[in-house]
Amino acid sequence: MPTTPARRRLSPAEREAQITEAAIALARADGLTAVTLRGTAASVGVAPSLVAHYFPAMEDLVGDTFRAIASDEVAEVTRLVARESDPVAQLSVLLAAVTDPARDDVAVLWADAWSLGRTNDVLAAAARDVMDEWQRLATGVVEAGVSAGVMHTEDPAAVGRLLFALVDATNGYALVDHLDRSTRDDLVRSTTARAVGLDAAALGASQLNG
Repeated sequence: MPTTPARRRLSPAEREAQITEAAIALARADGLTAVTLRGTAASVGVAPSLVAHYFPAMEDLVGDTFRAIASDEVAEVTRLVARESDPVAQLSVLLAAVTDPARDDVAVLWADAWSLGRTNDVLAAAARDVMDEWQRLATGVVEAGVSAGVMHTEDPAAVGRLLFALVDATNGYALVDHLDRSTRDDLVRSTTARAVGLDAAALGASQLNG
């Protein structure tokens, strides 16, 4: 009779990575509230005590999970923006990316982060850090546009804050189905365009490949 080969024992680093990946999958599917001790353990197929061994405080796992997903998104959009050399094209790509329906799952996680972050300091810190990452990206694009003479504002950082205030507001609208997507996206695009002295048509939807 053939014998079943023994399962290889995972190293601590491999087990921690497995738990982290399971938490990310849970969050993407069902939100940050799904990242619980029992839920994560069931997803991995281990005892809750094993998850607790690697993450004694679930606040850390929730915060780390959000940080991983949200920071990956910023990095991905940064790469898309960097493909363009013209600042107006860069801003157009940035706007298209942050309003892309394919990113709606992450937008929902932001809503979770703001709500749960009231009582989870690790999560709140992660949200602040990633908000700063987005701010640096947007400000850099606008600064480049001002330097090139194609955008006009005395405060690129304020435009960056305005952009993401609009994105956050319209994502909130989406959660309760307020205004249609086209209207929400046009609000972000037209307001941002006015803030840097551009015609909104110059920031039309861009093709994002890869």
